[in-house]
Amino acid sequence: MPVDVAVQFTFTGPPLTRRDAEEVVELAAAADDCGLHSIGTGDTGFRLNEAASRVTLLALGARRCHVGMRPTNPWTRHPQLAAALLATVDALTGGHAFVEVATGDSSVTSVGRRPASRARLEEYVRCVRDLLAHGEAQYEGRTVRCFTERPTPARISIGAEGPKMLHLAGRIGDAVSIGTGLTPEVVEDSLARVRAGALAEGRPPGSVEPWFTVRSCLHRDPREARRRLLPSLASILHHSMRAGVEGRHVPERHRTAVEEFVARYALADHQRAGGANEELVDRLGLADFAHERWGLAGDADGWVERLRQLQDVGVDRVWLANRGTVREVRDTLVQFRDEVLPRLR
Repeated sequence: MPVDVAVQFTFTGPPLTRRDAEEVVELAAAADDCGLHSIGTGDTGFRLNEAASRVTLLALGARRCHVGMRPTNPWTRHPQLAAALLATVDALTGGHAFVEVATGDSSVTSVGRRPASRARLEEYVRCVRDLLAHGEAQYEGRTVRCFTERPTPARISIGAEGPKMLHLAGRIGDAVSIGTGLTPEVVEDSLARVRAGALAEGRPPGSVEPWFTVRSCLHRDPREARRRLLPSLASILHHSMRAGVEGRHVPERHRTAVEEFVARYALADHQRAGGANEELVDRLGLADFAHERWGLAGDADGWVERLRQLQDVGVDRVWLANRGTVREVRDTLVQFRDEVLPRLR
């Protein structure tokens, strides 16, 4: 069975210019032509490149694939605004909008908040669904309203990087982005926890579509790919382990180093190439661990081999990463389309 592929576009650099915006629309059309299941972009103002505008540009170029924000969080985007964006993107794409909700990391810490609780996230998701279906919902003890002429279907995914979030995703999600890792024991455990959550809510165990978050870098030089991926691996190592290592399949030999890494993580260098977090993950001897746990780095041959290995352990839906300037992101997509995708289908 072919692997289903979705791609996260992260545009680095200053806010998009008009020409950049035109190229993002063209990028979405190219993603459509690749047959991708979904394309998305993250919700953070931390880097001053506003998210709703990027999602809208992607929606203007896409015709078939799902388009959405992933992830947003209950702190920085009010559920009324999330519902409005979903309805807008749904109309632009002819019914292919989605949103992914997680507890928040740099986007919430940078505005002085702590990651949202699971209870708050659940209330948020139910509020967004009720607004889209009925135009009225309860949130934080208040009535929230929006004008709606017709119900809008809401495909809501839950970003989950720990055991309790996986269970919650099984209870309330249409899909789940599993960020716990890609090793066989982690994959098996994560899927079991999602199924258990669905059963606890009285849902069929297969009612939640599982996708695996893969931190990835495609480059013709495999060593350069591994080097470039380190800042991204550092970020997911931090927020997947910030609640502790217990129950998260961390080998005993790495536990102390992981705990030190989480304690010393520098928000100001979040996903910054050449920053303190990249240096720290390398110095603590965690680079190989992070690559094996979450990574996909190499040339086209390495990508095909790794993706086939992942399929063998039950990973057949993947969220890949494509990070850089708009032109760099486009060039990587073209390489993926020409050199990797045909060999997976």
